[in-house]
Amino acid sequence: MKQLNELKLKDKKYIIFDMDGTLIDSIGVWNRTDQKLIEEFGGMSIDLDNIQTERDAFLHSNQDSDIYLAYCKYPIKKYNFSIRDAQTLLNIRWDKSGEVLENEMDFKHDVVKLILMLKDLGFTLVLATMTTQVQLDIYSKKNKRMLEQMNIAEVFDLITRKEDVKNKKPNPEIYNKIMQYYDASPSECLIFEDSYTGVLASKNAGIEVVNIYDKYADLDREKINEITDYSIQSYKEFVDLVNFIYPIKSEKGLTFKKK
Repeated sequence: MKQLNELKLKDKKYIIFDMDGTLIDSIGVWNRTDQKLIEEFGGMSIDLDNIQTERDAFLHSNQDSDIYLAYCKYPIKKYNFSIRDAQTLLNIRWDKSGEVLENEMDFKHDVVKLILMLKDLGFTLVLATMTTQVQLDIYSKKNKRMLEQMNIAEVFDLITRKEDVKNKKPNPEIYNKIMQYYDASPSECLIFEDSYTGVLASKNAGIEVVNIYDKYADLDREKINEITDYSIQSYKEFVDLVNFIYPIKSEKGLTFKKK
């Protein structure tokens, strides 16, 4: 792993962000949602850490094109759910999580500041997520807390979603598509990812990656540290780097100029 100050940011043109766990604190929402589903339809109380471990293992090993539908079959069988139809369970899962996504979901600390700085400096910003358009619509149209800070649909120059790719991470398809779209080389890109799967997808695409700490990825921390290019505990570290490389001129508020 390299030191953050070794990053040649001025050589980059395209800054790519993952969504869940990277841009927003979302992993805990899915843990709690699945816990409620297991309690309601399986009659069992399962620890949140165990739920995440099982889900991560399933998602990592499964290659179904509709990964969320495939995942819903897993608890139906494992916990003998009273609901037997995976599509019905998936719809209920979306409904249960929707209210939380709309009213509680928020950006990670300092990431909005970083994104707006990078935008003002002239970088092309891309969102590369396995999140569905339904969820993205909640974040960009309904979540008032997030909208007061920035609208992802307006700030990002390109958004690539689950619907746009056939293969999930760690397959590099989503990143290869972005490079193809912009006719960009890997050396011109930089990715922010929180999970081992995401970091591995970045490396499989040949692109430098910054791992942003997320507690829900702690089980894979050693594996992440073995392959990531850079690691930060918070976005403030990267904000400080940007401030150092591109000094801020401040009079009436902050303005950022690319030199």
